[in-house]
Amino acid sequence: MNRGRGGGLLHPGVIGAVALLLFNDHYLKAAAPGLVTGKLSDVAGLAYFPLFLQSLWEWCGGPVSKRALLFCCVATALVFAAVKTIPVCHEVYEVGLGWLQYPVRAWLGASAPTRVALMMDPTDLVALPAVGLAWGWGRDRSNAAANQVDK
Repeated sequence: MNRGRGGGLLHPGVIGAVALLLFNDHYLKAAAPGLVTGKLSDVAGLAYFPLFLQSLWEWCGGPVSKRALLFCCVATALVFAAVKTIPVCHEVYEVGLGWLQYPVRAWLGASAPTRVALMMDPTDLVALPAVGLAWGWGRDRSNAAANQVDK
């Protein structure tokens, strides 16, 4: 059976969301700062990240399943909400992301991990419905995998 390892990341919506996030963070926010560009990366990140988590799950040997997808969607939404509204969660995220980025930054010449700057903005919670995009894209894939098992 084709377990579909990583296939969710190849969905056109996921590729579009990642491209939008990168374009927004590296160009649009500087060219046109404001409310829209401030929320656009949140929407794009919430749309692709649950499928990234699900792909990690599958890469580690977990099956393609709606249950795993649901867990990834809920976990993404809860962590996002906590980071945007709870000061200690916000600080842990800034430090943790700095450590996760350190290997690449060290390769580029950084001498030590740096804390990532992130705005703690409860109004970003308006982006939470974007997790529904990940659910829709992943659910279709989970249905296809279930149908393959039935054949």
